[in-house]
Amino acid sequence: MKVIASFLIAMIVQSQILDKYQIIGNPKPSLVSILTELQTQIKSGGAQTTTIAFLDNLKSTIDEEQIRHDQLYTQQRNQCSSELELRKKDIKDAEQVSSRANEQLENCATSNNKARSELDNNLESQKTTDSDIKILKGIRDEAARLFSNKKRDHLDALTSLQQVLLTLDGFTGGDCTLAELGKVAMAFIQTAVIAKNEEPLVDISEIFAQVATENGGYREVYEKLKQLIVNFEQTLQKNLQDYQDVEDLQIQEYDDRNIHLVEYFNNLKRTEQQLRDHITAMSMCINQQTAIVDTAGGKKTRNLQMLDSVDRMCKDFLMEYDKASQVRKDQIDLINQVKQSVYDFYSQKPQAACPGQGSD
Repeated sequence: MKVIASFLIAMIVQSQILDKYQIIGNPKPSLVSILTELQTQIKSGGAQTTTIAFLDNLKSTIDEEQIRHDQLYTQQRNQCSSELELRKKDIKDAEQVSSRANEQLENCATSNNKARSELDNNLESQKTTDSDIKILKGIRDEAARLFSNKKRDHLDALTSLQQVLLTLDGFTGGDCTLAELGKVAMAFIQTAVIAKNEEPLVDISEIFAQVATENGGYREVYEKLKQLIVNFEQTLQKNLQDYQDVEDLQIQEYDDRNIHLVEYFNNLKRTEQQLRDHITAMSMCINQQTAIVDTAGGKKTRNLQMLDSVDRMCKDFLMEYDKASQVRKDQIDLINQVKQSVYDFYSQKPQAACPGQGSD
């Protein structure tokens, strides 16, 4: 009976482990039922083969349990491997998406900043060009006004000279009095003033200075005065034509310059719209790529968390598998020891007991 007691104590030591790691798939008999069964068989004088068969059956049950656990762990390990690979792939995909989006985001931001800088320069150029156009028009308008005044003055002077010449031609054969010549000279001087040309004043003074040397009549004075008026008329006509030529040239220069400035200004306006459209497109790109980066970052974070959770779960599977396998190994070792004890017990057991004599 000491052998039986030793066996029972050994089985009790394993009771907590047996209760923790249950046989997978089938309900395992309780420790009490196992001990009771073994004790009953030994006390009742059961055959050694029956006791050994009981222990072998228990060992077989543990072996089957280990096999089922091996199969289960293989499935768990495969599932863990697949899940870990999936999470790692999702993390890598998220990182690649984020990297591409960040690169595109940087390109769009750079292009957007460049376009904004170009837009500022464009608007400044528009302001300067518009000012140049207005200044040029102001200069042209002023030149046109001055030309118009000169043209009017010269035309008025030419008209007045025609009247002066008609007055001179009215003197038959140049026969006229000094007073009459004086009136003509005064009209001529007024005409010169209208034309804003004082050159004839000196010549008139010289002509009338000869009056004192004339001996009757003023034929020579008449002729010189008429020639002076005719020459002045030609001068005015030439000046008028020169003014007209200059005006035409200035108009052509103004038109060429103005066309160039207006065309440049219109190009600036078109470029402005293109820049604004580009800025709008780049702003949309920045918003889109920022959203992609945020989404990819969230996906990476979630998968990192899931990867950590799966990793911990798989490590728990392995730890549980290792512990349970070790417990079963210890159980098998214990059963082998018990079997040896049973062999020893039956080898020492008397073949027959005296009537009324109990066993030890």
